[in-house]
Amino acid sequence: MRRYLTRAALVLTAASGCAAIVAAPGASAGVTGTGPIHSRADSRCLDADLGRIGRNGTRIQLWDCNGWANQAWTYDPATHTIRSLSNGRCLDADHGNLGRNGTRVQLWDCNGRANQQWVYDRRSHAIYSLANGRCLDADLKGVGSNGARVHLWDCNRWSNQKWKL
Repeated sequence: MRRYLTRAALVLTAASGCAAIVAAPGASAGVTGTGPIHSRADSRCLDADLGRIGRNGTRIQLWDCNGWANQAWTYDPATHTIRSLSNGRCLDADHGNLGRNGTRVQLWDCNGRANQQWVYDRRSHAIYSLANGRCLDADLKGVGSNGARVHLWDCNRWSNQKWKL
C-alpha cells in the first residue's frame, strides 16, 4: 500500500490535471479481467502488431476487433499491469521518452517498473500511466482506421483517451 501511495504522490507531481483521479482510492478496484480493450473513440481494439509480436518493442495500435490473441489482454489492478495474452509481455511506455507527449506504447518483457504500471479509472474510462500520469491515447490523426498509433498524452477527457475493459 505504501508503494502505491508513493507512486500516486509522484503522479500528482507529474500530472496535476489527471492525477487526482489516479490517486483516488479504489479507482481501479473491482475492474479486472481478460479480453479485448476497446477504444471508445471508434470501437476498435487495442492490438499488438503481428509483424513484431515475438519481440520486445512490439507496436501497439488500434485495429478492427477480430478475437485473435494479439488483441486479448489481462488487466491486474493489484500489480497495475496490462499483459498481452499472445506472449505474456507487458504494456510498456518507452522509458527513454517518458517526459513528453507522444511517448511510444509497446510490448516489453515485464520488469515491474513504473513505465509498465497502469491504472484504469472506471469513472472516466481512462487508462493512466503510473510513470508520468499521462493517459493512454489513440492518435487523433489515425482514429477511424486500422493502424492508428497508441501513445501517451496529457489527459484531456476526449473520447480518444477513453477505453472499455
